[in-house]
This record gives sequence, C-alpha cells and structure tokens, in this order.
Amino acid sequence: MRMSRNVAVFIVIAAAVSAAAIAFGAAAMDDIVQKSVTTIGLPIDWQLNFHVPSTPFQYAVDWYHNLLLGIDLAICSLVATLLLFSVWRFRRSRNPVPSARTHNTPLEIVWTVIPTLILVFLAFPSTRLVYAYNVMPKSQMTVKVIGHQWYWEYRYPDQGHLDITSLIVPKANLKPGQPELLTVDNEAVLPIGTVIRMQVTGADVIHSFMVPSLGLQKFAVPGRLNEIWTKIDRAGVYYGQCSQICGADHAFMPIVIRAVPPDQFEAWAKAQRAKAGS
Repeated sequence: MRMSRNVAVFIVIAAAVSAAAIAFGAAAMDDIVQKSVTTIGLPIDWQLNFHVPSTPFQYAVDWYHNLLLGIDLAICSLVATLLLFSVWRFRRSRNPVPSARTHNTPLEIVWTVIPTLILVFLAFPSTRLVYAYNVMPKSQMTVKVIGHQWYWEYRYPDQGHLDITSLIVPKANLKPGQPELLTVDNEAVLPIGTVIRMQVTGADVIHSFMVPSLGLQKFAVPGRLNEIWTKIDRAGVYYGQCSQICGADHAFMPIVIRAVPPDQFEAWAKAQRAKAGS
C-alpha cells in the first residue's frame, strides 16, 4: 500500500514538473511574442529566445540553442522531480531515523557516465557550428567594417570604393517610430541572397561588431583584420551594437544594416557613387 502510494506521488510530481517544463520550452522555442510583430532584427519586449534568425548560420545557432534548452529542461525536470519527491518521502514525520548509507557505486557511475555521453553528443553540432562560422565560403562581395570612437565606417571595395560613415542620431532628432539608441544617419546597405565577406578591424581601440539576428559577432582589433561572412535571407532592417566596452560613448555606436534585393542594392550603390562624385 505504501509502495503504491509512493509511486503515485512520484508520478504526480513528475507529471506536474514535466508539464511546466514542456510549456516553458514550447513558449521559448516558438516565441510567439516575436512572431506577432512585423519588425525583424530588433529586440522585442518579453521575448524569450534569440532574435528571429535571418541567415543560414543563425538558423543553425537557433536550432542548437533550442536543442540545449530541451536538454537543460529535461535535466532540471529530473532533478526537480527527485528533489520534491525526496522532500515528501523522507520528511521527518515519515522518516524519523535517517539512513546511514552514504555511497551507491552503481548510481555514482551512472550519474558520471550519462553527463559525459551528453557532452560527447553535443560536441558534434557545436564543432560543426564553429567550423561554419570560421571557414569562409566563396564570397560574392566584400565589405570592410571599421570601428571608430564612436561610430562605424563601411567600405565597399567592389562598388567603386564607397565609404560610408554611420553615426547615431541624437534623441532630439529622432522621427516617430525610430528606435532610440539604435538609429543612425547612414545605414549599411547589403543585398539579400548574396554571400558577403566582412573584414572587421578597429581604427583606435578594440570594438565588437555584433548583429544578433544575422549571427554576426567579431572583434574589431586595431592592426588586425578579422573576417566573418553572412548571407541574408530576408529584406529588412537589422540592428546591432558594439558589444565591447570601448570608451565613454560605447553605448552610442549602434549598427544598422538594411538588407534589400540585389537590384535595389545596385541602385543604392550607383546613387552613392554619384553623390560622392558630386
């Protein structure tokens, strides 16, 4: 009778904990808050996950994060179930004389081997992601990104050596609908569906070029040329910021990338060249 009662209580606790974990995991992975808005590449209040991905690499990062989240929730659910059951089963009123047992060799082997196997399993997709991020595919265009105190500069060597400087728009000059601390005077414009090599460096101190929804993050180090790549799937405006403390105005050097179809990019580049020539 007591055994069946213990089993019933354990099942109830496990079901309650598992239901809570599954509900949270589903909400976080699906993140209906982000899907309910039309803006892409911008943080949303109450979001539970990364920005909506818009590049092949960020899709892979999002998948790997959800895999890790599912494993974490499963482990936490197991630990929470055992903890709550132990509190109920071995409370003082039911177990006035505690057991003197301190070791269980088979159990200790199991809880050492299983985490090791989980880490070995996770090493494969993790290594694949690191490889994909650092091995440059054949690119179709190049953009050089230079971090300054405290603004960004974008050079387009394939487009007549265009040189665009991008500075934050002060709060007093913002137009309705423009996000504070994330609006710039000149956006970096990139074509969608194009493999783009981005060469990142710093002009003075170490900066960090980071656009979460595009899966971009690279340190801009003076005297060193770091490389990343991207291929944007969807047209839209993507926001980022310098993520390395670089001085007094570190918080005021946002990154704004406008992704457009290739024909619109060519028209923009032609207009910029004409503007620079005048």
